[in-house]
Amino acid sequence: MYKNRWLYIIGIVLLSFAACTPEQVETGAFVSKSDLKYSITQDVDDPNTIYLESLTPGVIPRWTTPSGYSTRVKDTIQIAFAGDYNFVYGAISSGGYVEADTLQLTLTTNNYSYVDDQLWTYLCDGVGYEKTWYLDLDSSGVSYYFDGPLYFYGTADSWETVTNGTTVSGDSWNWCPKWSENTWLMDATDFGSMTFSLIDGPNVTVVHKSITSRGTETGTYSLDVDNHTLTMTNAGILHDINRDGVVLDWGDVRVMSLTESTMQLAVLRDAALSGDGACLLVYNFVSKDYYDSNASSSE
Repeated sequence: MYKNRWLYIIGIVLLSFAACTPEQVETGAFVSKSDLKYSITQDVDDPNTIYLESLTPGVIPRWTTPSGYSTRVKDTIQIAFAGDYNFVYGAISSGGYVEADTLQLTLTTNNYSYVDDQLWTYLCDGVGYEKTWYLDLDSSGVSYYFDGPLYFYGTADSWETVTNGTTVSGDSWNWCPKWSENTWLMDATDFGSMTFSLIDGPNVTVVHKSITSRGTETGTYSLDVDNHTLTMTNAGILHDINRDGVVLDWGDVRVMSLTESTMQLAVLRDAALSGDGACLLVYNFVSKDYYDSNASSSE
């Protein structure tokens, strides 16, 4: 499913190329594997910082990294743990898509400063630990912290508007329905679990109990504590089956709020896939410890 996601993106990019003038992109231009030029280098003083640079003219780069995907010409990846890591450089042109061979880097050092922010501790309990999260709606139809498992926000909303309460211009609005008054949103069921780990690296396991086509997904993740974004590779956040087909990338996530016990993660509802216009689908989660404590006290 993740390969198809990128084929969809590439198709959109190629369509946009077709609308460009000849001066911008040579129509029908094809970049071969031998034409690819790029650099992947480690910082001299901190080998756990890796610099990526696309040197191929006239293309959109597409990097596959341990932290996820990137289409930036220049990017910086920081990896906290020692180990072997694969990087793949690809290029999208009006003639199609081509990839270079996989490059493997071996890191021999750890740099835990990359993951010592409070938000990392909230998300996964820190280095050497893992933490499990549930969607805040159980099979009995009970939400333990939020009014329901799903809120809707404008595309301009983010951590700034939800956590900091900042007013922003653009598409900023919200509808935060009580599930008990809007049960049509999704059925109450056992949705499964989502576990973020920092044991031997940033690994994530998502058990989609209500979406059998997804089953259990295992991948990696990267938390950007400055921009409040979460990138998941080969896995997507826990969600309901009703909206499974309306999001292009379930691993491209905005962190709207995050505390020790609660978390709100947003994904973009694609206008074309949904037919309802673009907006942020904000899924509300509680930690397993919070759920266990409150579920047992309500019995």
